[in-house]
Amino acid sequence: MTQRSYDPATQFTNANGSTVWEAFGRVSTAEAGISVARIFMPPGIEQAQRRNAFDEMLIVVEGGCVVEMAGQSYTLNPNDVLRIPANTPYRERVTGDHPCTAWAICTPAYSFDLVQYD
Repeated sequence: MTQRSYDPATQFTNANGSTVWEAFGRVSTAEAGISVARIFMPPGIEQAQRRNAFDEMLIVVEGGCVVEMAGQSYTLNPNDVLRIPANTPYRERVTGDHPCTAWAICTPAYSFDLVQYD
């Protein structure tokens, strides 16, 4: 068993402007089967529409966001979980003055080359 603690020095900013710290996965530990990552989305961010070649579970822990997916809009608040199936077009946006912090669990693990921007 391995424990990892949040280390801001190892986080990265993705193409959408969110800050990501990957606890486990391809980027941080070379784990290809699953990734677990903390995502920080600043207030007012509207991410580009994209499709992932992996399933993602998005778990909001602080703040909130709106996810537009497959023609529907989902408002997520703390403790809400949304499943984003592989190859489904979606985008997140943070409304209001507060950031959104969420955890993403992806199978197989997140990789930059597994995300296609529309």
